[in-house]
Amino acid sequence: MSDHRQADRFIKSLAKELNNKKIDIDHSLFNYIYHRLLLLSVPTKDRNHNLSEEGLFKNWCKVKRERTNSFVTPSWTYCCQFVSKDNKALRKDNHLKVYIPLDFDHIEKGVNEIIDFLDENHISHLSRVGQRISNNSVLIHLINEEDLNKLLTFIKENSYLQEGLIKPNPFLYNEGNIALTVDGNISYNQTVANYLLLYLKKLREHNALEEASLKGFYRFVINYYALTFVDERNPERPFVLNNFSRDFSYVDNKPIDVSDDSVLSDYQEVTKLIMESQAKDFKLANFVKHFNGVNEVKKDEEVIVERANNMLTTIVERMIEKGDSNYSTWNIIKYIETGEPIYLTKFGDTRNMVANSSFYDDIMYTLRLKRLSAQEYVTQFYNKMFVLDDEVIELLKEYIAYGEFKYGLDDTREYLGEYLATLNDAYITRDSNFRERFKAVNLGNRLRLYMKATGYNLDTVIDNCRPIRI
Repeated sequence: MSDHRQADRFIKSLAKELNNKKIDIDHSLFNYIYHRLLLLSVPTKDRNHNLSEEGLFKNWCKVKRERTNSFVTPSWTYCCQFVSKDNKALRKDNHLKVYIPLDFDHIEKGVNEIIDFLDENHISHLSRVGQRISNNSVLIHLINEEDLNKLLTFIKENSYLQEGLIKPNPFLYNEGNIALTVDGNISYNQTVANYLLLYLKKLREHNALEEASLKGFYRFVINYYALTFVDERNPERPFVLNNFSRDFSYVDNKPIDVSDDSVLSDYQEVTKLIMESQAKDFKLANFVKHFNGVNEVKKDEEVIVERANNMLTTIVERMIEKGDSNYSTWNIIKYIETGEPIYLTKFGDTRNMVANSSFYDDIMYTLRLKRLSAQEYVTQFYNKMFVLDDEVIELLKEYIAYGEFKYGLDDTREYLGEYLATLNDAYITRDSNFRERFKAVNLGNRLRLYMKATGYNLDTVIDNCRPIRI
């Protein structure tokens, strides 16, 4: 249950500041609201600590765990990250996001206890701790309801963590002072900050800042949602989306790309959650139901993209087999741009196969979703399919070395050959999570295309991946 009184006081304090000062409605004001939001309930004595400079990042990275990597990347030095080695959470586009707001005195030991719990209980996660104490410093990404319930129970029963908890962001649904959200590839907190800015902007335009309240804010969000997301057949929709693009330009200081269906979908779902979670009868079951609903949409997207990629793989294989590989890139780009099957090979009845499938619609959907032109999509596909990057090569080397040790080289060659012929992962051992790892990098399709493009047979590939014997 969110703290509505705290949220109401926060809105009124912002309105009072805006009423008393000549402040421009711009990116700087957005940043001010956003950072004020993150510091709600954080003790004043904790606000100047830098966890990285004070050695906490270094200490966390020193801890060796069986199933979790801990690291700080050069491009993201303001966060210490923790990722389960199975990479399941890393490969997901949508997560259950869990904010655990800990004070400075409890954060070092508390984070270790949380990550140890996830590690010891085989919970897939993608987690990070920011360098400053805020109500979103500790963020855990999970992939299912079962793991969420385990973590919430652990925190509830851990007296040390309970002692260190501060109040969460009052605009987020929380369960026992643990804030929960789902926001895809955007930020829930930034979206709330942007809506707060738009609400206050509207009140100032009507000389009504003294009327600012939490109820008024939620009415504003509900109306905005109805205008922007509900009626997609509205003849004025281009105008509405143009306004939306401008309204949410404060986050990155540039307009939102409204041609990207995935971005619009994320903003729609986050706005829906902002509205739903403020209800007094909104419970954990409602939150999980929202997550599952979003996931169904994401799964549909993944199915369409995978279907498009698999069909394109088949088309390229047939063009290579026919000897058309030098022209296949140009031909496929022209087919996508025109929809004309004449650009595809007749070999293997490819044109009829494509005509009787959803390939063209799937490709068009994928281009919109990924914001790619036909040339960009096909070029990326070819670069990925015809070149075995380091990740794929290292995985092949590991698999062949393991198979040779456990089954012998002949059996390993036979199993890998059957897998490539059928793409049936039953031929790949589950040991060391090889099946999931093969699937994650689309190894079967990529290796088949690589072998056809280069003329290498399976023996050559295996020999190139085996360690040199001296």
